[in-house]
Amino acid sequence: MPRRRHRTGLSRLWLYTEGQRGRAVGVMLLAACSAAAPVVGWHIVGDVIDAGIRAGDRTRLTVDVVLYVAVNALAWGLGTATWLMLAGIGQRMVVELRRNLFEHLTSLSLRYFSEQKAGWIIARLTSDVDALSDVLNQGLTTLVVNSLTLIAAVLGLFLLDWRLGLVALLVLPPGMLVTRWFQRRSHVAFSEVRTRIAAVTAQLAESVSGMAIVQAFNRERAFQREFDELNDANRTANVRAQRLSSVFFPAIQFLGVFATAAVLFAGARMIDAGALEIGTLVAAVGLLSLVFQPLQELSELYGQVQAAAAAMEKISTVLDAERDIVDRPGAKPMRRIKGRLVLDRVVFAYGDDPVVKGIALDIPPGGCVALVGESGGGKSTTAKLIARFYDPLEGAVLVDDTDLRLVQLRTYRRQLGVVLQDPFLFSGTIADNIRFGRPEATDEEVEAAAGAVGVDRVAARFELGLDHVVREGGAGLSAGERQLISIARALLADPRILILDEATSNIDRPSEVLIERAFDTLLHGRTSIIIAHRLATVRRADEILVIERGRIVQRGTERTLLAEEGPFRRLAHTFEAPPAEQLGHSDVELAPG
Repeated sequence: MPRRRHRTGLSRLWLYTEGQRGRAVGVMLLAACSAAAPVVGWHIVGDVIDAGIRAGDRTRLTVDVVLYVAVNALAWGLGTATWLMLAGIGQRMVVELRRNLFEHLTSLSLRYFSEQKAGWIIARLTSDVDALSDVLNQGLTTLVVNSLTLIAAVLGLFLLDWRLGLVALLVLPPGMLVTRWFQRRSHVAFSEVRTRIAAVTAQLAESVSGMAIVQAFNRERAFQREFDELNDANRTANVRAQRLSSVFFPAIQFLGVFATAAVLFAGARMIDAGALEIGTLVAAVGLLSLVFQPLQELSELYGQVQAAAAAMEKISTVLDAERDIVDRPGAKPMRRIKGRLVLDRVVFAYGDDPVVKGIALDIPPGGCVALVGESGGGKSTTAKLIARFYDPLEGAVLVDDTDLRLVQLRTYRRQLGVVLQDPFLFSGTIADNIRFGRPEATDEEVEAAAGAVGVDRVAARFELGLDHVVREGGAGLSAGERQLISIARALLADPRILILDEATSNIDRPSEVLIERAFDTLLHGRTSIIIAHRLATVRRADEILVIERGRIVQRGTERTLLAEEGPFRRLAHTFEAPPAEQLGHSDVELAPG
């Protein structure tokens, strides 16, 4: 769906009518006929009184009554069809908006998600879209039908008697002033409501995700106070918005009463002067009800529309967020990767100060390199550059001698595997989570991957085995079990380049033994980058790079680096472990990275 950045309000919704505009034109024609029918009905009522009852013409009376019933029956049928078709159009627009919003969110870079609270993003997808959904599903029909009824009633009133029409229009100037006042004030008020709702949602999301820490540090009451403050601010914003509505809606209703009184007064004077028939006056009052009843409903809808406009502006901030990583024009699909990986003096910064400063390395196909160093040194950022979560400011990341910026991102990511420090498991079965990176995999292939890395032992604890349902985040499984499942997921995806980012840092010793064996299977035949702080993990690397403050300060094998004085030896003895040579290096830890 093409996006036009200059549209931020409800006018942007026009983009989501694509493919439905012919249907919309047909609905408008139906709605116009539906709106005209009651106007014709009141003209018939006037004729019944003047040409039928007062004139004593039974034939005219009978014809008018039959016509009146027929016209209203037609209005009912057309109105029902209009409501159903408009509701369908509105629902399709909501579905397309949600799809477009979610699709755009999943295409944004990690930088965007690191800068926004999860609750703020959730509010855009939930409460803001719901505000639009209310208007499109119900308000759209009200808006179209009542707007056309209002126009048809005004035209019908002037056709009936232009003098009475002019009298009724006396309320137009004050009505426009009141509407303009409400429009300006309510836009600010409803924008504040959306902001407050987003703050409440963000607080809820943060509290739920961090509940274990909140309870562990006995911070429940403090979080309750914060929530109460945000909730109270949300209530205040809503009250302010509703206060404006409480002034606007009765004002419109009063103008309708005033217009009716003016028409009755003027009509009575004209009847006394013999310039107007009583049937015409009755019809005029009926038409006025068709003017002010839709106007009253539209005024009540106006608050919803203002809330929806404010919501659409918030949603537009997401839809207009630029993607940092996009395919360049002419980008080519990545062919099957052989595995050579080169970082050519790459430089990268999140802000003004570079965190990666000219790192260069060359990994042959199937090679393995470990990155170690203090926290904040640039190891994980280097891995993210390799995964192309970010593009370097200077230098290049090349795979098989091809700059990653010149290939289609999706075709590269299909051949990339990542195992993170905190593996995330989705709601579903263990098998579903293993199959995540390769949905088309057969049950036999899933079972083979699970068996190859020891997940079959995890599954054996449960009655349903691999069909055991995992809760969101992997609740109910140990950190080691979740990590084994993520390793099986990476193995099944069969990546050509693999990144292990602190994959054993939160694992107990027994689980680490299982995971280290799983790594032997996973790393075989793949170009691999390991970020770790345990020698048992990095010792399998062909080369170890020590990174400090964004630069490579030492490189070599485990044996040569431990043999010489330097950063690596200091890292290896950070926790005052016994000499690595005496322990076979298996229990020595490096400083966390």
